[in-house]
Amino acid sequence: MNAPERLDPLVTKTCYLDGSDPEKKREEIRRYFHQTFSLYESLFDCLACDDAYYTKATPLRHPLIFYYGHTAVFFINKLHVAKLIPERLDPRIESMLAIGVDEMSWDDLNDAHYDWPTPAEVLDYRNKTRDIVDDLISSVQITLPIGWDDPLWIVMMGIEHERIHLETSSVLMRQLPLSLVKPSPLFRDCSDSGDAPNNALLPVNGRRIEQGCSRRDTL
Repeated sequence: MNAPERLDPLVTKTCYLDGSDPEKKREEIRRYFHQTFSLYESLFDCLACDDAYYTKATPLRHPLIFYYGHTAVFFINKLHVAKLIPERLDPRIESMLAIGVDEMSWDDLNDAHYDWPTPAEVLDYRNKTRDIVDDLISSVQITLPIGWDDPLWIVMMGIEHERIHLETSSVLMRQLPLSLVKPSPLFRDCSDSGDAPNNALLPVNGRRIEQGCSRRDTL
């Protein structure tokens, strides 16, 4: 018997939405969801204390407690709007952690307007969300290729959304005071060193391009 594949938790590869085996694709997406969901949670293990969750790394963004729960809220809100789950988990959390800030005039950055949940409450919410999404992936009918109207399209959107926040939340953490962060064995110091390569211009032939995309471009 072959040993099970050991996945590097730091390496996540986007799934193709086509193929010939629906059940194989189901397990591929299910594995991709759990790997991404766990990796995102591991990032918050770098916070040294609860105060770090409520400290704004920059005045232009919410504190990290928002981003800790935001990616899970995204799954629930989208699945509920699509009528793929019958009810919400926690309307208070789903309202508070739904909308981020994007340096617009209407952004609400006044912490007095927010009754932030505790990290424990958010983790409990994330655990329940994980179970809901796993159940959905495990039970929905799959036709390939997966398109806009398929339930797993929403799941894939949620996964890719969390991967975006994996990067942006890590940037926010690097802006926190050192006393609020701690080392993680998962995110080790980079030991690579050496001379930087020389930049060079490459020839590119001119051609006509179209901006934007249509539905036919998604499959």
